[in-house]
Amino acid sequence: MSPEIQVTVGGSVHVARAGITAGELLKLYGDGVRPIAARVNGQVVDLSRRIETDARVEPVAADSPEGVDILRHSTAHLMAQAVQALYPGTQVTIGPTIEDGFYYDFAPPRPFTVEDLPKIEAKMRELARADLKVERIEMDRDQAIALFDSMNEKYKVEIIRGIPEDRVSLYRQGDWIDLCRGPHVPSTRYLKAFKLTSVAGAYWRGDERNAMLSRIYGTAFPSTEELEEHLRLLEMARARDHRKLGREMELFFFDPIAPGSPFFLPKGALIYNQLIEYIRRLYRRYGFQEVITPQIFKNQLWRTSGHWDMFRENMFLTTDGENASGELDYGVKPMNCPSHCVMYRSEKRSYRDLPIRFADFGRLHRAERSGTLHGLTRVRAMSQDDAHIFCTEEQIAGEIDLNLQMVREVYQTLGFGDIELKLGTMPEKHLGLEQDWHQREELLAVAMRRHGFKFEINPGEGAFYGPKIEIYVPDALKRKWQVATIQLDFNMPERFELEYTASAGTEARPVMIHRAVLGTLERFIGVLLEHTGGILPFWLAPEQVRVLSLSEKVEGYAAEIAQVISAAGFRARADLRNEKLGFKVREAELARIPYMAVVGEREAASRGVSLRRLRGEKSQTLTLEGFVDLLKAEPLPC
Repeated sequence: MSPEIQVTVGGSVHVARAGITAGELLKLYGDGVRPIAARVNGQVVDLSRRIETDARVEPVAADSPEGVDILRHSTAHLMAQAVQALYPGTQVTIGPTIEDGFYYDFAPPRPFTVEDLPKIEAKMRELARADLKVERIEMDRDQAIALFDSMNEKYKVEIIRGIPEDRVSLYRQGDWIDLCRGPHVPSTRYLKAFKLTSVAGAYWRGDERNAMLSRIYGTAFPSTEELEEHLRLLEMARARDHRKLGREMELFFFDPIAPGSPFFLPKGALIYNQLIEYIRRLYRRYGFQEVITPQIFKNQLWRTSGHWDMFRENMFLTTDGENASGELDYGVKPMNCPSHCVMYRSEKRSYRDLPIRFADFGRLHRAERSGTLHGLTRVRAMSQDDAHIFCTEEQIAGEIDLNLQMVREVYQTLGFGDIELKLGTMPEKHLGLEQDWHQREELLAVAMRRHGFKFEINPGEGAFYGPKIEIYVPDALKRKWQVATIQLDFNMPERFELEYTASAGTEARPVMIHRAVLGTLERFIGVLLEHTGGILPFWLAPEQVRVLSLSEKVEGYAAEIAQVISAAGFRARADLRNEKLGFKVREAELARIPYMAVVGEREAASRGVSLRRLRGEKSQTLTLEGFVDLLKAEPLPC
């Protein structure tokens, strides 16, 4: 007879036999929620996990964060099973969950294409309806190697050889088996709301020296309704893709001659510079001083700052041409902080000078891997609204407050919803002592609480020199983008031996705060375009008014309107081409121009305009003076 154990389910203590499964316990004592997994003493496990000792057991529902992750991971397995059933000889590699979905990398006889997805998806549905039991199997590592070797799964063999534990876990569903830590759903019938979304190429282990694999992306949700809503947002995302909008609005382009480095056309440059001017106005109000620093430095600088050890693989290195050995003894600036330290130490500082707030829009270059580049949101050449504050320890709280206030103001002005904050804590590769890191993390946590912000901990995501506040904005498609950052740094002032004269006449070390509000301007523009669908705030629109003439007879008046509006300080031009009005309107709408002033003989006679708005509001007739007054009433930032 099995010994008895005490289990806590739903807040109540029960006596059960040792060896009972988590699923059986939840069925007996649960609250009616149909779980797909269980949490046993805080660890998420399969419902089939046997409980041998006293434990607390809780259900994991399909619509919980852990449940959704399990659904997606299990659906990735279902996809791999379908792929191997349809395409014999295909090897499986890894299939993790990602934000909003999952992917699996395959080594097939031929690369997959989007045309293969419907066939694979149909097979997945067939396997899901078959209600295949999903079983966890544990075996010795060497036994697992032999098993996958016999299946000609060389990638799985390589993965298992890299696992240090003596035993590994596998999951079987039907006649298909895969290496996996789990947990998984109890049966394939739990998998109902899924969709395969795209295919791509991917190098094994992300290394371009390795074999190219076929990656299939998909997503899964607890319900069909949630899946349909997600697919609707995906379709909106495709329509709002900033790369597509960049072409339609004539903002920027990329060329292979400069991979990862955007070419901003006149309209795109206007948006870029308007954002900079907005931040400059805030700088004057918030007490920042703009500086300009060099682009290329001797590597001595990066060794002092710590970037040589911590960031060198992401830097472009060069030589001055005078080095006969050709040694790369210079680095192109990937960030501004070391140069601001040089600027700080260029003269003697007193406590009366602090805080010093240096701001810098200088160009930065980072050697991002080619596979990670993505439009404006991941580039190699960039500029940031970057600032570094040098202050005393007593001034830290006030400076964090100042910058949190600035962040809040900027994102309210730019039309984003509530900002969300995370605290990035000590990473594995870091400078300084662990105990000091914990104290500084708490400083930032206290500042966020003081401002009434709820925040999450983002473990290991601090900069190598200090903890940071990460600010995220949710966009119109319910995605979250990390934009602003506030970072606390006691290490770089130490490495650069920065000092100030304290009130007692002794020398003291300043604290350094790294801060960006928009972050990388290129990335922010990409985020803003997708958030707004290209319908930018009026003050940011590169072309604010387009005058559309109906015939040659009114071309002179149309040109006059554009001139009057331009003289009033707005960006306008006249479209005088001999084209139909519908064609001109469509082009203006694609360019996301806020106002279209239509001019025919009637408007010319009355010195007025027929006004169309991009936002689809009803047309109205105004006098020319009334139209200019309407434009002047448009809200402007600070």
